[in-house]
Amino acid sequence: MSFPHTIFGKFGDEKETSTAKRRALGTVLELPDGRKFKYVKNGSGAITAGKGVASKQMVANHDMDLVTAAAAAGASEVTVTLGGTAATANQYSDGYLYTNDGTGEGQIYRIKSHPAADASATLTLTLDENDKLVDALDSTTLSGLIENPYNEVVVSPTTVVSRTVGVTTTSLAASEYGYVQTNGLASILMGGAAVSGEPLRLEGNSGQPGAFIKLDRDGTDENEQEIGVCQGINAVDTDYCLAFLNID
Repeated sequence: MSFPHTIFGKFGDEKETSTAKRRALGTVLELPDGRKFKYVKNGSGAITAGKGVASKQMVANHDMDLVTAAAAAGASEVTVTLGGTAATANQYSDGYLYTNDGTGEGQIYRIKSHPAADASATLTLTLDENDKLVDALDSTTLSGLIENPYNEVVVSPTTVVSRTVGVTTTSLAASEYGYVQTNGLASILMGGAAVSGEPLRLEGNSGQPGAFIKLDRDGTDENEQEIGVCQGINAVDTDYCLAFLNID
């Protein structure tokens, strides 16, 4: 089934949830006021509204430096040798293969499907029919795999291991599908104080998962991902802050 990649909705559509998949993961929902959202599947337990969620961590034995079989430009299949972790069937469907070293390095391709494969075994990936290899691959090519960043998102952990992709717009039950906000005015959980007009980041190591705090550019946590700006009123710990998100 083909899904549109951007849909233009009505106010309230961003709070739609379901146990069945209704959209392609990562589909953009834009409301009449310009706020934007991404369609995700929850990979955590229940998540309440206003919390940051992140892509789940990449599989350490799949994430880079996989030996990649030679393939001609124009090929629609790529075979890699996994590290010491098995892959389930279509684990990387709608995810990506990227070439991180050797011939053909610097490319990224959308994965359509693949079978299951044992740890340390070869895995043949079928690419999207419109995303065939641009450059030939050879015995020097090394690759990595990443699942769709919007599949099985988790509450943004206090120790950052992946990118925060959005903020929940309503409660999401375990394994439910719904939207997370990426742009525009939002109500977000705070793990500390912030001043109107200041940039915001994930709270950090001593904080609560999914909460945010001001981003100081004074040498302390200044490299953390900026997710937006505190808007209109100063924020306090454990309260919900009005913020303007700029995640995407």
